[in-house]
Amino acid sequence: MNKFLIDSGMSKNSLAKTLEISQSQVSNLSNFGAKRWTKNTKKVNDFIEEYYQDNIKIPSKIEQKIKRILTNNPQNETHILSALEIINSLTKDIKDG
Repeated sequence: MNKFLIDSGMSKNSLAKTLEISQSQVSNLSNFGAKRWTKNTKKVNDFIEEYYQDNIKIPSKIEQKIKRILTNNPQNETHILSALEIINSLTKDIKDG
């Protein structure tokens, strides 16, 4: 959680207000980790996972290559999206397997 707070620039207090849970619960999770899985622990975990999914940093080499492919032929977007869907499904299979 501390990495998330640094990466997002959120304070413990603002995270607590956003998720409508007590600031002391957020502080306890930050300082001691989750001792048991509760509804609020899940809220925090889901929020953090969603943040990283929405704010993932794409390695610059990959970003440059994709930009180059799209600049040369914008129709390649369909091929790139198809490849990403295949990778995504393989990733799900690995997690589930």
